[in-house]
Amino acid sequence: MRKEKILYRSSLDGASPLYVDVAYDDAKSELPIIVVMHGFRGDRSDVGEILERLAQKGLFAAAPDMRGHGDSAGKRDSGGVELMDIYDAITCLRESFGNRIDPENINIVGYSGGGGNVFSCVTKFPDLFRSANAFFGISDYAYWFEHVPQYAPQLAEDIGGSPEEVPDRYRTRNSLLGVGNNPYAAIQLFHDEKEQSCPPHFNREYKRIADALGYDNVTLHESQVGDGLRWTHGYPQKGSDTVQAEDFFVPGILAGAYPRPVLRDRQNWMVLGYLKTERFTIWLGDGQNAVAECRYLWSDRERKFTFRLRSSDASVRGKLTVSLAGMTFPVQVMRNGTPVEEIAAGDFYTYPSFQLSDWFVLSGA
Repeated sequence: MRKEKILYRSSLDGASPLYVDVAYDDAKSELPIIVVMHGFRGDRSDVGEILERLAQKGLFAAAPDMRGHGDSAGKRDSGGVELMDIYDAITCLRESFGNRIDPENINIVGYSGGGGNVFSCVTKFPDLFRSANAFFGISDYAYWFEHVPQYAPQLAEDIGGSPEEVPDRYRTRNSLLGVGNNPYAAIQLFHDEKEQSCPPHFNREYKRIADALGYDNVTLHESQVGDGLRWTHGYPQKGSDTVQAEDFFVPGILAGAYPRPVLRDRQNWMVLGYLKTERFTIWLGDGQNAVAECRYLWSDRERKFTFRLRSSDASVRGKLTVSLAGMTFPVQVMRNGTPVEEIAAGDFYTYPSFQLSDWFVLSGA
């Protein structure tokens, strides 16, 4: 088994150095990737044993330090733009390891604060992960602030205040608002009924909303008093019950049982600060201070985006970048029914500043 420490930088603000540890069998190729996320107060060194164990099972295991944790530069922000560091780590691995990895088979697992990262990633990057596995994660940071007070001071420092003081910043961190974004990944949620640090509410409510939407991609694993195995809070170290929970998702990853996510051509999105897919990217304000609903339709002939503000500050502006793949003809851009410009066929189109009540149509000129 080979282990390496990789240095990369943020594509968002240039924060550097950022670090990700990797472990893999250097005698194999086309390895599925699994990203392993450390806890709220931890760093990548805490998941070293997990990294090695997953590599020994046949995965390309990668553990980033979130910004402001461990050796990584930058300021931590508890589920805000720091999620882009995970995206950038994956991009770095895809660019650096050639056929050593399968660049289309990306998976993620996280514990406690890392489980919160998993929730955020599946709502902000809905077509990136084939499987997502959250152990006692946080799906609503305002609820966490209000119900588990020992974490409130750090949350206030990271986010910029309390939920009463900066409600929009907490809305962007409420993955329960974005459950509808991801009917694609195989999402597995683990906790024990006696969990206190990250209340069972987080997993139960995510599952309830997914079921109400008719989604069948979310599985809840709740251990209870008297069960042979208990998913109690902590990293799955050798000998702990939680190690055995890996049997619920690792075999499926290795077998290719989880399909590559392909976006639907019609969907309602909840943009929690930002939303990044292969087809389009939407960025609202500074990425942490606005929420908008977006209804979209997609075809080779036409792309439509209709926005509706879902946070309190109507002055926040958004940036829309749309792939033009498949549009092999001049494209007319309409904003609110008015022509904006006509562009030749290309890779992407960007509208740099729009109101969060606008609507756009890109179609054949």
